[in-house]
Amino acid sequence: MEKAILKKMHTEFNNPIEYSIMINGIEYKLNDYIGKNIYIEWQKKVICHCGKEFSKFYRASFCYKCYWNSPLASQSIFKPELCTAHLGIEERDLDFEKKLQLADHYVYLANSSGLKVGITRSTQVPTRWIDQGASQAIILALVPNRRFSGDIEVILKDYVKDKTNWRKMLSSEPDPLNLKEIKKDMIEKIPNEYQKYIYADDSITNISFPILKYPDKIKSLKLEKNNLIEGKINGIKGQYIFLDNDRVFNIRSHEGFFVKIDFN
Repeated sequence: MEKAILKKMHTEFNNPIEYSIMINGIEYKLNDYIGKNIYIEWQKKVICHCGKEFSKFYRASFCYKCYWNSPLASQSIFKPELCTAHLGIEERDLDFEKKLQLADHYVYLANSSGLKVGITRSTQVPTRWIDQGASQAIILALVPNRRFSGDIEVILKDYVKDKTNWRKMLSSEPDPLNLKEIKKDMIEKIPNEYQKYIYADDSITNISFPILKYPDKIKSLKLEKNNLIEGKINGIKGQYIFLDNDRVFNIRSHEGFFVKIDFN
C-alpha cells in the first residue's frame, strides 16, 4: 500500500494502448493488472499545482489563488480562440504564454463518441487522442500558434461537435467513420486565410484500448462522494479505469488527490 498524489496515466501507442502510472517513482504497468484488483482510498486532502495542501480544490483542480492568478488556469487555456501571445499581449504571464501558445498546433478530427473537432500541440499526438478515448483520428491542419488553431476550431464547431460525450465513449466502440472524406468536407468550410495550413497527409490513426468488458449501465465514481474505491479492473479507455459492477473512475479528474493506492 502506497501513499501518493494521483497523476494522469501515461500512455504508449501500441495495439492495444499500453497504460502506466507513476507512484512514488515506481512505474506500474496497468495493462498487467487488468482482471486484477485496485484499491484507492482518499486521505481527505488535495495538493494544488502550486504545491500547497488543501481539504478540497476551489475549481478545476486549482486552489482559489491559482485559479484566478496562474497562467495554467487562464481563459485562453480553456478557450484557445482568446490567445493573445502571438500579438505580444499578456494575459497573466507573457513568457509562459509565449512558450505555450507560440508553438505548432494541430487541428484534428477524431471519432470518440462520434465525430468531433479538436486542437492540440503537435507534440501531443497521439496522446491527446488516446486521452479522449478516440478510436480514429486524422490531422486537418498544422498552424504556427494556438490562436489560429482555436479560430479554425470555432469555425468548424458550426458543423461538428467539439466535445466528447464521455458516457457514450465509455459505453461501446463507436462505428468507424470515413475521416478522409469528412476531412475534404471540412476543408471547404475553412476560410482562405487558413487554407495554407491544411495538412497534406491524410493518414488515419486507429486506436484500440485494453478492455475486457464495457459497462452496461455506467456508474461514475468520485472520491469526494465516496473516499474508498476498490474492485476488479475490467479495462482502461481514455483516462478512465473500468471497474466491476459497471463502475468507471476518471483518473485525470482526480489529479492532485492524495490517496492510498494498491494493486493486487
